[in-house]
Amino acid sequence: MSGGERANIGKIAEKISDDLFKFFKWEVVGPANLNFLCVKKEIHAKAKAGDHHHPTDVVFKYFDPYANKMVYLHTDLKSYAKGSIGAGEIRKALVSLAKSIDCACVSPEWRERYLLTRGERYLINGMLFVFNHDDLYDRDFFDHFKELKSENLHVKAGQQLHIVEPALINYIATLRQDINSLIVNNTFPKKKYTFLYPEMTLHKAAGEYWNRPATVEMIASPYLIIHHGEVYETNEDDEKVKTYGEGYLVYYRRSGASEYEFMYLFDALSRFQILNGDKDKKIRIRIICKDSSDRLKSNYKAAIANYVREWNEDEHRRSILERIDLEVVTMAVHNYKAEHVGWEP
Repeated sequence: MSGGERANIGKIAEKISDDLFKFFKWEVVGPANLNFLCVKKEIHAKAKAGDHHHPTDVVFKYFDPYANKMVYLHTDLKSYAKGSIGAGEIRKALVSLAKSIDCACVSPEWRERYLLTRGERYLINGMLFVFNHDDLYDRDFFDHFKELKSENLHVKAGQQLHIVEPALINYIATLRQDINSLIVNNTFPKKKYTFLYPEMTLHKAAGEYWNRPATVEMIASPYLIIHHGEVYETNEDDEKVKTYGEGYLVYYRRSGASEYEFMYLFDALSRFQILNGDKDKKIRIRIICKDSSDRLKSNYKAAIANYVREWNEDEHRRSILERIDLEVVTMAVHNYKAEHVGWEP
């Protein structure tokens, strides 16, 4: 990362946290833009003379309800123009991040800076955050991985490296913009909401229900389910007035090119007890996909008809599905450009 980028990394980390990840109940911990001493130099930089250091752009943390552990995401922020994003740059960034995580797990210096709660159960994972500051990158980021060999990335057993790439960043930015719009229109609460963790056979969700964050895996999944409380506003007489009822907000990030997509989604909502017939809980599905199908709404209606048919023409189930509010959200354009966040050209 260049000197100009480093001079602004703290500002960018704060902006990313506030704009994107704060809503998901993530926190920034410790200092941003601060290197730490490598304690495995013989492995990570054997040929280098003198001390070796690993970079820390920013560290996020959140509680993982299924793992019942705090997750620390040691994050590398990268800014590329369209023509600069290639397999070589990605490999270099991932190798550096893998070595940083390997060292962070045993570094006293890293623990003193970022593990501020003693005795907690935790995981240290890596996150590569790649944003395209000229907004011109339009290919599938993961096509680059066809040129990469996993054994050359130096990822140790048990390590997890997460990649937040341009398309996912645009999805998150759009979701945040949409949430802000719903809040302004008094149809989503500012505080009382949680991310849904269904009770599984092998996984039981831990933690206080209304404080559960969204994990990075959940954010990157095909759908994200938010359970929210009732929405109130204060009128001119300082009285609380309910403007919207309790319900579920489902963000879906696939194209809707097939009715089977929606049938799969209905099946998931049914398993999670969301389609239980509670008329007081509103259900909204909001599509965020740059390449959403022109036939999306037709496929959605066909999915309802076919799903009900599979349930032997269950009219009660049909009425539940037809009450769901479906909306296609206009994609947002993020503003992480050089002139906005201080990157030097």
